[in-house]
Amino acid sequence: MGKVHGSLARAGKVKGQTPKVEAQEKKKQPRGRAKKRMQYNRRYVNVVTGMGGKRSEVGTLPLPLDINSMVAIGKSGTFLGWVASQGIETPLDLDHRADGRFMACREDISADDDILRIPLSACITADTLESLAERLAHERDLGSKSKYAPYVDVLPTLDGDDPEKPSLLSLPRFWDGKRLDKVTDGGQLEARMRNDERKDLDQWALACVDSRANFLGGEQYSMTPMLDMITHDGSVPTKARLNKDKGFAGSGDVLCLTSGRDYSKGEEAFISYGNLSNLDTLVDYGFVSESNPLNIESIGVQMMRRDPFSIMVYADGSVDSGAKATLRYSLANEEELEIFSSIAKGSGLGILAKPLSDRNEMDVQSFIASTLDEAAYDAKSGAAEAGNDQLVASYLNERAKLLELAIKRIKSKYPDLEY
Repeated sequence: MGKVHGSLARAGKVKGQTPKVEAQEKKKQPRGRAKKRMQYNRRYVNVVTGMGGKRSEVGTLPLPLDINSMVAIGKSGTFLGWVASQGIETPLDLDHRADGRFMACREDISADDDILRIPLSACITADTLESLAERLAHERDLGSKSKYAPYVDVLPTLDGDDPEKPSLLSLPRFWDGKRLDKVTDGGQLEARMRNDERKDLDQWALACVDSRANFLGGEQYSMTPMLDMITHDGSVPTKARLNKDKGFAGSGDVLCLTSGRDYSKGEEAFISYGNLSNLDTLVDYGFVSESNPLNIESIGVQMMRRDPFSIMVYADGSVDSGAKATLRYSLANEEELEIFSSIAKGSGLGILAKPLSDRNEMDVQSFIASTLDEAAYDAKSGAAEAGNDQLVASYLNERAKLLELAIKRIKSKYPDLEY
């Protein structure tokens, strides 16, 4: 299982970053008297299995959710009652604060404990993200007749008028042109949105799927209740497994999410949605993380008589080797270019992984530093002009911070560099 980070255009990438669930042999289901005996044991024996595989006495098995929280959260109480009826189990409680919903620990939790167990029967699933968006729109249109109505009813809205529901209006796809013009990131946000656009699908359903769906493996995607309400933290390792035939009476698969760290009672719980840059989280989730350990910034480069390319800057301030290799070739003089003509066709590109000469490398590093410096200036200027728009300002400030870190690394290695 993996959290879908990005839209339909990147579905293949989501699969590639999803931990594979090992194939398990399907157990033969008991029938007749044997099945009735098994059902009796599950319902009435003195000891049962609780969250994390711990043994509990009858009557002390943790409730799927704190019943008291159902009253405290108003409209969400209907949803929490539905969650309990679907057999979803968790030691977390759904709560609210000024910036939205979050999940808090009802008890102390250790790393490798299960923090969520969800029967797949409670999930809205489909074979593709497109189909999932279409099915979600269909369930919404069914209204109260839908099995998933209590879940659909607490999903984000496009109007932002309900204080108990998050709003999708924070996603850039719903911003007006004036706000988009504030984003001075060299066209990165605009290009991503253009690439992700799907006018043929219901926009509310598409936004929900882009921001909340996860990949289950086996060509199956899911809108998973409760999982999509846990906050993202890229530094928290997150594991998932699919338990075959572990539902009620031994039928149906159960998705289990495992904690990647220890928590104390009352703490907010986190999971990682995947390796997401600030651009990823802004486009698909409507937030930006400060000091994101997985952030990547990109600067588009256009040189005369050359194909356009990008300079990628990673979270530690390093610059991708592909951009440096491209520049080494593009900035090489005739003598340096002769190196390639003397090597068999198709085998010379490996030379570009290292500096061709001191002269060439200084030109390459100078070009990179000046390009980063200009992009950092644009980002800082845009952040200053964003005014009270904290989301845009944060996105641009974090971009400028990482680009300046990359320049600092270059200058530490080449102190005499001019750019």
